[in-house]
Amino acid sequence: MKFMGIWPDERGFAYASSYRVLFPIGFMFFFITLPQTTNLYFIWGDFELIVENLSVANMTTTIATLKAATFWSNGRYMKLLLSRMEDDRKEATTEENVRKMTRIANISRRITAGSIIMCNFLVFTYVTLTTLMLPYTGRVLYYHGYFPYDTSIFPNFELTLIGQITAEFYAANSYTAVDTFMTMLMLHVCGQFSSLRKKLSTLHCENNNNFRTDLAKIVEKYDMLNRYAETIEDRFNGMLLIQMLGCTVQLCVQSYQVISAFVDDNQGLLVVRLFFFAVYTTYVMLHIYLYCYVGQKLFSEGIKVAYAAYDCNWYNLSPKEAKNLTIIMSRTQIASRITAGKFCSFDHQLFDYKNIHGLLIGPICDEKQRCPLKQVLRKSELLEMKLNYS
Repeated sequence: MKFMGIWPDERGFAYASSYRVLFPIGFMFFFITLPQTTNLYFIWGDFELIVENLSVANMTTTIATLKAATFWSNGRYMKLLLSRMEDDRKEATTEENVRKMTRIANISRRITAGSIIMCNFLVFTYVTLTTLMLPYTGRVLYYHGYFPYDTSIFPNFELTLIGQITAEFYAANSYTAVDTFMTMLMLHVCGQFSSLRKKLSTLHCENNNNFRTDLAKIVEKYDMLNRYAETIEDRFNGMLLIQMLGCTVQLCVQSYQVISAFVDDNQGLLVVRLFFFAVYTTYVMLHIYLYCYVGQKLFSEGIKVAYAAYDCNWYNLSPKEAKNLTIIMSRTQIASRITAGKFCSFDHQLFDYKNIHGLLIGPICDEKQRCPLKQVLRKSELLEMKLNYS
């Protein structure tokens, strides 16, 4: 991410790192997105060429450019979240918490490494096969587009090829880096919810003074984790909506190309198309599933806090003290979610494309869970608890 200039560092006119992101965005925009989008005007009416335009690189690179720009513009928030993550690691004193955070970090590292290897393998394989076909296809660019100069002559052709290769490697790594980074952040929140749940379930209810102090710390930590998750949701839900729509369109046109390949006489081309379709579809669906998995886990871990409050020895408390636990249990019913533009939540139900009913009622359920009255009650109840403990 530092190589692409989107790592959350200090931003400012005096910092050279603030302008590094212009190189990958410039390559992606001027060599892929702009030429291929402009070319849509000239090929409009030819359905096959439009499908080829949308299925090869245009949609993916456009989404990658948007993701890189969005992530870079929110660098200040990302740096704040990273600092909070570092604070959580310093606060992890028990061996169990340290082991849990290490396990989450290792999982995030494996996901990142696997995704980067897969995306670069896709680009490298496509470029290699296309280069080997140049003696048979002629001086044809890797990605067809409209350029304001003659791309068939030397050195325009060679320089344009280099620009397109660079742009596509930037696009593949930007697309992957943003998704895996956000997955890492959300897995960290899930791990913190799990640790908080264990603290709440083992809360000592015999001593009222210790109970109030410990519960106040748990409430503050829970509120901080929800703000952590809400920051990710507020800053990236629009980007995720565009990514979902773009992936839907691209998977549709990719599927159409595969079906069309079955009626093609060139069986060798059919094998190549099926191979790329299988690998690319797996890559895209894995990234969508990452969001659905961490979104489901985030929601589940937040809900489980209510069960942890019930599992503690609340029957040893006075009725006044026990009411504080009911407030926590009520608050957990408005668990944090990751959404696509506030329209639908990322969870297993969204990923299950067969469950049409779940997709239809998803936006309605989200609106009910974000009722303004509930938001006001949540804030007033938490404020009352903090005032009682102070």
